[in-house]
Amino acid sequence: MRPLLVVGLRALGAALPVLVALFMIMPSVIVAVLSFSGDTFIKFPPRTWGLRQYTTLLTSSVWHDPFFRSLGVASVAAALSVLVGVTATLAVHRGGLPGRHLLQIIGIGPLLAPGVAYAVALYSLFAWLGLLGTVPAIVLAHATLTVPFVFLITGSAITKVPRDLELAALSLGATRFEAWRDVTLRFLAPAIGASFIFAFVASFDETVITAFLSGVGFVTLPVAIFHSVRDGIDPVITAIATLLTVSTGGLLTLHTLLRRSP
Repeated sequence: MRPLLVVGLRALGAALPVLVALFMIMPSVIVAVLSFSGDTFIKFPPRTWGLRQYTTLLTSSVWHDPFFRSLGVASVAAALSVLVGVTATLAVHRGGLPGRHLLQIIGIGPLLAPGVAYAVALYSLFAWLGLLGTVPAIVLAHATLTVPFVFLITGSAITKVPRDLELAALSLGATRFEAWRDVTLRFLAPAIGASFIFAFVASFDETVITAFLSGVGFVTLPVAIFHSVRDGIDPVITAIATLLTVSTGGLLTLHTLLRRSP
């Protein structure tokens, strides 16, 4: 009896990760299948098949304009967060600043704050500054949210960079900035690339804060999707979700290949 029990537990232990993986993957697979539906409503399995959802996505300004707004905001916000996050990482881990542990906690603060409470606080701040509904407000809010990703990823990577290499560069006549630029940042390049990808995806996918801060005429893609679900589900969102999933997977795969390349 006991051997059978052991075999059963081992089989369950081997099957559990597979079941969890299937549970996580199946929603994306179902959405991808629905994106090739020719219906004007969401039904699984689809009654008709075709490229209607993708054609509508590419030709309709309802989705075209929000997509490019999200693309522009995410690109600028990710670049800004990388600039701030990498600079903060160098200052905390290589600058010898006092109270750097407190600075590390502050650096990841936006991840710890509840999203709605953070959105209300930013709404009050930008309303006082007169920036509600403007592109700079959205970009700054997204950069604030994505800086912790950069700070965590590059902060973990910089601990693996030997300080002896920087000291060797300094002993050969390089300035502190040159040692960071030519030694430290070269080792951090893969982590910087990964942090940019995470920051870009997080900014592109942000909905709550964008809905609070954006005006009537400035609608990003996630907010447009939210409005579509609230007012009546448009099946085009299945094509959007599929393209976003494929794009994110492609970016992560590209980053992995670049890390492995000599």
